[in-house]
Amino acid sequence: MSRKPKISTDGAPTLSSNPFAALGGALGDLPPGEATEPSPPEPKPKPVGASAGGASTLRGKIVVRREKKGRGGKTATVIEGLSLRPAGLTDMAKRMRRSFGCGAKVEGETIVLTGTLTERVRDWLLAEGATRVVIGN
Repeated sequence: MSRKPKISTDGAPTLSSNPFAALGGALGDLPPGEATEPSPPEPKPKPVGASAGGASTLRGKIVVRREKKGRGGKTATVIEGLSLRPAGLTDMAKRMRRSFGCGAKVEGETIVLTGTLTERVRDWLLAEGATRVVIGN
């Protein structure tokens, strides 16, 4: 296989026309804008496990395990032991989906993530306020 010769960019001729010249006339008619300060960042959402009373509902034993059986040979990470209501499970699955960049769904009282994410899920749950996270097989 032969390589194509490289084209040198040293000493290249300058552009014959300025591509932004036409914009100069349009921008000259605009009134001067006022400097605005950037808006403050949005506050971080409160962890799903935190309730109004300050006690975490992510207490107790949370099991994070990897499984393939019954999933068409695909690996999935299953999270059990979350003592949340169905709406809380759905919200947590949505947040995990965004955090890990994977698929997440709720099956009964468990959350199923696509892929092998046991270590990352454990760290994420501990950061969310879980007190005891156990990794299964």
